[in-house]
Amino acid sequence: SASNYNVPQGETVTLYGQPDNLVYSWSPAGSVSNSTSQNTTAEINETTLFVLSVSDGICVKSDTVLVKAYGFLCDDPFVYIPNAFSPNGDNENDVLYVRGAAVQEMVFRIFDRWGELVFESYDRLDGWDGTFRGKDMDPDVYDYYLKVTCIDNVESIIKGNVTLLR
Repeated sequence: SASNYNVPQGETVTLYGQPDNLVYSWSPAGSVSNSTSQNTTAEINETTLFVLSVSDGICVKSDTVLVKAYGFLCDDPFVYIPNAFSPNGDNENDVLYVRGAAVQEMVFRIFDRWGELVFESYDRLDGWDGTFRGKDMDPDVYDYYLKVTCIDNVESIIKGNVTLLR
């Protein structure tokens, strides 16, 4: 079995062999970190059919596991910004974050309806709490500009708007 059967290109998965305490042989051997280990890892750059042969010294049994690789998009649904948030202190959607585990670098800017920059972030973990210069912003629609660099140096510019609810 595998830790994941459908992954973005370049992702690493763990492959698990059963049963315990036998002799293991994974192929293609060049695609796994250890071809004779019961459990091993593999970097998935293309869809790969792994074959595990297990031997007790007399009998050999084989099984397969298919791990599919998909091309990565540095865009929705892999990178996105929710279309609304509510910074009202209830711990639900209080902070607006850029979502997407593959984001490596980013510039995230939010503007009010007059085009004034009210928030800027270069870190996915640094989100907007709905304030500007220490004051709560009014419920309104705000424009955003997001320039992201994802895995494999894929770049995207995403523009849109988000509704601030109170």
